[in-house]
Amino acid sequence: MALDMYQTKKKRAVDPNAPPRPNLLSHEKVLKDTKSTIEQQATDIAYLKQRVTELERKLQNQTSYLSALHQTIQKRS
Repeated sequence: MALDMYQTKKKRAVDPNAPPRPNLLSHEKVLKDTKSTIEQQATDIAYLKQRVTELERKLQNQTSYLSALHQTIQKRS
């Protein structure tokens, strides 16, 4: 019985169709890539919101200018 303790254990058979075992380093890389993508998208969204606000303001100014111009032309007619 004492010799049983020193025998090497038999390895279990590996299923070739099984998915690869999880790797914490690659998982961490995926998380970092995902985080950087989220940060980039947040930056893009903030820029696009600012751009939409600027364009809405420009459209409003052009609309009021054209309205005033239209009223001036109607008064002269």
